[in-house]
Amino acid sequence: MGRARRRRRQKKARKFCVCDYNPEIILLNRWLSKNGIRKNEKVGLAIFDDTGRGVLTKKKIKPGEELLNLPLNLTINVTTILMDLPFCNIFLENQKQCLLEYKHSISFQSMMAFYLVYLKVQDVNSTWGVYMKSLPLEYTVPYFLPNEIKCFIDADILSVISKQKDVIDLSYNIFVTVLKSNISADSSVQSLKKMFTKSDYEWAYFTVNTRCVYMDLTKVIDLSNIGNSILNLISDNTKISLCPYLDMINHSPNARNEAQLIVSKDIENIKVRDLNRDMLADVRFSIYTKNNFNPYSEVFICYGDSHNLKLITEYGFFLPNNDLDYVSFTFEDVKTFLNSSKFKLSQEQLSFISSHGLNKDLYIDIRGLSYNFYGFLMVVKYYYNHGKDVSKLLYSAAICSTDNSLNDIIAPMVVQKLVTIKESVNKLNVCESKCVILDNCVELMCQYVRILENFIKC
Repeated sequence: MGRARRRRRQKKARKFCVCDYNPEIILLNRWLSKNGIRKNEKVGLAIFDDTGRGVLTKKKIKPGEELLNLPLNLTINVTTILMDLPFCNIFLENQKQCLLEYKHSISFQSMMAFYLVYLKVQDVNSTWGVYMKSLPLEYTVPYFLPNEIKCFIDADILSVISKQKDVIDLSYNIFVTVLKSNISADSSVQSLKKMFTKSDYEWAYFTVNTRCVYMDLTKVIDLSNIGNSILNLISDNTKISLCPYLDMINHSPNARNEAQLIVSKDIENIKVRDLNRDMLADVRFSIYTKNNFNPYSEVFICYGDSHNLKLITEYGFFLPNNDLDYVSFTFEDVKTFLNSSKFKLSQEQLSFISSHGLNKDLYIDIRGLSYNFYGFLMVVKYYYNHGKDVSKLLYSAAICSTDNSLNDIIAPMVVQKLVTIKESVNKLNVCESKCVILDNCVELMCQYVRILENFIKC
């Protein structure tokens, strides 16, 4: 679920503006009601000063209360796509043998994004027109930072952006090629062929990325024997969905909630060819809260426990005081540093490190070295010490890690990384292109500084 700017200002009264009377929201609420949504009467939409658009309580909500309940056919999921025959025919009515040529080449998120662009070019009076109008116009993820600013961003953030770009570029090029060779006469497909752009696809990709929820439909639909369907193109699972209204509830790590799929009829393992909207009206998606929410406060759900690198790059917001944050180090960087010092690694040590999986998950958090990093450094220091059994030391390290002398081995490398991050933060702080995205990146990099400074002091 993608979000506007978020700043948790502690111990201050939260300001909000109710937006249920906004014409677009009135239209959205009417559309939702017409299509079978059941939402708690105690909630409404509002614009909050720190989280942007979200859901407001009008009366106290207690643990166990249902926040939202909507039919499956009011969500955009794998069944929605499969039942949209004109969309499926983009791949099936084609000069290319798409199901063979692009078999397992596209992530389901990419397919969902392509489908959103397909919906976007349709008339506002189409099935999903009102929902499409309710979606944000832009997202605050670092992917959209200008290139001249990216060069100062931390390497971990850049790594995520690079992976996102690779996925988007690859799938976009596939969709462009497929559209060019499509022979469907459907007017919606023809409109998509004329209006499909990279910027629209990027918007759609992050609409899915920031707003989707987990939804497992494998007990409802039979997804075996899909060789003749566009699911043959998908390289991963299809367990995500876009849920109108639910995607406006913001995240809090302190929120606790439970979602469930409710099947009111004997519906199980429906064949893909037998899918229809009326049948899926008897399958509903419900979410309950396990929290208390006082009157005129914001309702939250938890998207899952996540560090800020994921939150800013995937959702577009930063949470202060996040104990899950960490500063990562690549195995190659650590090895290069050690080989340039008195701790040059032997081939025997490298083999031991690799066989024990100590060449990954090397990081420092607010508590200190990760288990793998601690174990890695134990191999560095004690492997050739005949009075020490490194395998036993690794076992004991899983219970208690107290050898602070290991910190000294990598202290110079940590100091250098700290200096580099501080220099980048200083350059970003004087940057004229101030924006929420940049603020989030700087916040995260400052968190990295605090983690590394804490480590050095220990």
